[in-house]
Amino acid sequence: MTLQQLKYVITVAETGTITEAANKLYISQPSLTNAIHELEKEMNIVIFNRTNKGISLSREGNDFLGYARQVLEQAAILEDNSWKERIILS
Repeated sequence: MTLQQLKYVITVAETGTITEAANKLYISQPSLTNAIHELEKEMNIVIFNRTNKGISLSREGNDFLGYARQVLEQAAILEDNSWKERIILS
């Protein structure tokens, strides 16, 4: 699992379509689909229900989405250098 895959899941969930998410992420639709399939396979869950009418979050996918957002928020905090200053000053 990568942070990039988590960003992909969040973007697909927010846009509601793989095509729109791929455009927003500046990647091809097949690349995005493959990345999500690989993540689902690795985690052994179905994140998105796929039908001929589109996609929707599965129950597991909805839970996963919440955790994905938390992980990305924590990663953003780690990338912010202000936490280093607090450690140095302690």
